[in-house]
Amino acid sequence: MTSKDDTIAELRRLVEKQSKQIEAQGLRIEALTNEVEQLKLQLAKAAKDSSNSSKPPSSDFMNSTKQKKKPGRPRKKRVGGQPGHKRQQREPLPPDRVDETIEYEINDKEIDRLELMPTDQFETIQHIELPDTPIYVTEHRLRLYGSPDGSIYLPHVPELCGQPIFGPRLLATIGWMKSQAHCSYTTIEEYFNDVLQVPVSRGYLSKLCTDVVSGSLADAYEEVRRAIPQQPQLGSDETSFKNNGRKNWVWCISSAVLTVFHIATSRSRAVLEELVGDEFVGYMNFDYFSANCSFVWNYAIKAQYCWAHLIRDIRFLIEHPDRKTEVWAGQLLDQSRRLFSAWL
Repeated sequence: MTSKDDTIAELRRLVEKQSKQIEAQGLRIEALTNEVEQLKLQLAKAAKDSSNSSKPPSSDFMNSTKQKKKPGRPRKKRVGGQPGHKRQQREPLPPDRVDETIEYEINDKEIDRLELMPTDQFETIQHIELPDTPIYVTEHRLRLYGSPDGSIYLPHVPELCGQPIFGPRLLATIGWMKSQAHCSYTTIEEYFNDVLQVPVSRGYLSKLCTDVVSGSLADAYEEVRRAIPQQPQLGSDETSFKNNGRKNWVWCISSAVLTVFHIATSRSRAVLEELVGDEFVGYMNFDYFSANCSFVWNYAIKAQYCWAHLIRDIRFLIEHPDRKTEVWAGQLLDQSRRLFSAWL
């Protein structure tokens, strides 16, 4: 048998060994717990969409989940106007837009038989049609003159020098189709070929839009830009796009009376300094992107930040793995609902 001292020493070594094992396991468990929390946070960030972040709705398809359909067959709407819908009738075109008027009357025999009295009022039915050709072509013929030395001379017509083949109305139509209707140059080319029966290339259409049409709007655009700092309230936002592989941003500055789109190679505060300026004294409405916040801080701008962005961030925090953060975000979202309920 071992002595009492040997037994105590052996027990101490055993306790010390077990203590080290427990300490190592505790550290390991703590590390694993921290790793799980980090993974949960990363997973929550990866699941961001337009409802809980500033991501655009177009990115939601990456994280889309099929919504559960309600049981039973969906109720189909009736054909035509729905209950409560106000009836809308098309207003006839004004008299100055009418090219031809045809009047119809009841013959004299029927008038006598029915004892009718004609009035000065008419029931109007307008029939609208395109002309045989929707374009008007003017051909300018410049006579050639030969000189004794063999040179060729043409009449000098200043209004024809450097002018596009299309007139102002057709140029305006091209600009409208490209900007307002969002047609591609291929679509506009097909319209000219198929409908107007006028052959034109996409390259020439692009040149007209970027040079002639844009140039004709330059003075009006600058006038609107100069009016931006005088507005009492402005909204600002930006979105990115790629041009020949290079990233650019379209900035939109709007007020109650104007909207200005500006293409920039930067998303920095310098764009706001250029468009709005440091003498602006009204209110700015935008999200709390760093460039916007920097503009506010450096020029003492009176800012109204976007509540929609704030609410989406609060919704993201509700899904946070930390229980205290989740509870706090829920309470904040509830206060936001109560605030807007009282306001409305």
